Amino acid sequence: MNDKVKPHLTDSVAETLFIPLSMRARETERPDAIVRDPLAVALTRRIDYDFSQFKHDNMSLTGVAVRTRYLDERTDDFIARHEHPVAVFLGCGLDTRRQRLKQADRAVCYELDLPEVIDFRERVLPSNERDRYIASSMFDSGWMDELHTRHAGQPFVFVCEGVAMYFDIGMVKDFVCRLAAHFPDSELYLERSSRMMVNRAKMHSSVRHTQAQFKSGMDDPHEPETWASNIRLIDEFYYSEHAKRRWGLAGAFMRLVPTLRRSFGIWAYRIEATR
Repeated sequence: MNDKVKPHLTDSVAETLFIPLSMRARETERPDAIVRDPLAVALTRRIDYDFSQFKHDNMSLTGVAVRTRYLDERTDDFIARHEHPVAVFLGCGLDTRRQRLKQADRAVCYELDLPEVIDFRERVLPSNERDRYIASSMFDSGWMDELHTRHAGQPFVFVCEGVAMYFDIGMVKDFVCRLAAHFPDSELYLERSSRMMVNRAKMHSSVRHTQAQFKSGMDDPHEPETWASNIRLIDEFYYSEHAKRRWGLAGAFMRLVPTLRRSFGIWAYRIEATR
């Protein structure tokens, strides 16, 4: 009897959720794993999907591993530093960050993604009181209004991972501006790609197996600071600068060329209280 769960996703960006899930599962089984996620391994075994198409993409394997560890650590740090924190994982896909966090029990976590993704997520990874699901596009403001009211005065941390590069820069800017208006005294961790990567998704060893396209890129980490007066850059994290031995010669070459070294990474921002 085949008890695997078969996904039926229609959105091209939604389909990319299987890439990081596959990478975290593969990484977990390495003896030198940068991050361990046994639940990801269990999910890949339960879901009826061809994960083998990603098995030769070692660049993404390392990239997903270092970004996962960084975002887990930064989220844990935020939760530890604040009273009654709220963590919102945007474009969550089938990520299991809530289950990996050491400080998870001190926070309320929200997983946000498109309705079809949340529906599938509920089938394989049901929500609970401390890990709540929001079926919505992150570009819709309704969820912001609801969380702003429900958690008035509480500190928020937002993790936007594997999403922004698939949308026009105007949409990303509008989203960040509305986030800054709704949630002063919060932090945003925004994964982005460089402008060089726009329209080059087919060069990505795993993304090319989907219909998704990279539609935007940013080269200046201070650019979002010009979008709203209360946004401040607090950190830059570029994947090729970490776990250097794992990247091999390709990574060494990337680090020598600034445009390549900064092609994928995370920018962190403090959203300050407005006066």
